Amino acid sequence: MDKNQTLKEYTMAWGAKDVPFAENAGKNFFLTDQYERATQLLQQTAALRSVMLLSGPNGIGKSRILTRWSRSLDPKRFVPVVTTQSTLNGNGMLATVLTKLGSEPSNRKSTNLAMLEEALRNLGALIPVLVLDEAQLYTQSVLEEVRLTLGLNLADAPSFALILCGDDYMLTSMRLKARQPLYSRISASYQLKPMTAQQAREFLINRLKVAGIDRDPFDPAAVDILLAAACGIPRAINLIGRMAWLEASRHGKTNITADHVASAIELIPSAHDKIATQP
Repeated sequence: MDKNQTLKEYTMAWGAKDVPFAENAGKNFFLTDQYERATQLLQQTAALRSVMLLSGPNGIGKSRILTRWSRSLDPKRFVPVVTTQSTLNGNGMLATVLTKLGSEPSNRKSTNLAMLEEALRNLGALIPVLVLDEAQLYTQSVLEEVRLTLGLNLADAPSFALILCGDDYMLTSMRLKARQPLYSRISASYQLKPMTAQQAREFLINRLKVAGIDRDPFDPAAVDILLAAACGIPRAINLIGRMAWLEASRHGKTNITADHVASAIELIPSAHDKIATQP
């Protein structure tokens, strides 16, 4: 049977309008106090053309926050330049920025620098906002190229606002001596923490409602196991929740038991590892 047809039958059996815990559910963003605080700091950083570090564990929702925020920026004031290409070298970074600003880059670094200077002049009062996602993977030479390109070594206002987005260890790595010139210019650092147990439960219900399921189909024991394995990480809640739903649907059930969640965890390596290492 076609897998899409199977999913359609499952959703119909549940009276849902979409697959629960689907990846495309980002249009219904689940807000917490810390997500709102992160957004406030991002907006402040952009307006001041300063530098911010947003960090947190994998799956906490950093990229989703950045995507949602960058798309909300006033196009009359800001030009977001978002890149996740952490394998770029210095000139590759310049070329990427030029492309996103609407210019055709060259293979020569000197040419790209001159073109970038012209592109920035053409923006006039618009503030470019450079967002480096997965920033912990960028080499020191690329980060230094970014620092120099932004004009952060000059007395004048920086050419860009800069947002560095990385994992839990990003701030620690920025304290290394080689990165001090950029580290010393970070005006705001905000670390996203895993959801509390109550927030995780609310997130679980929210994801179901997004799919059109207005009841709680989880047995209490199923919720306890799911949240223990997810450790407050939204991505993990989504992965386990979706697979548990599939396991229940596969057996013709419209409620989710502890056995369904346990089967889901067995299929998801990261969740299984979490449970295996818990006392």
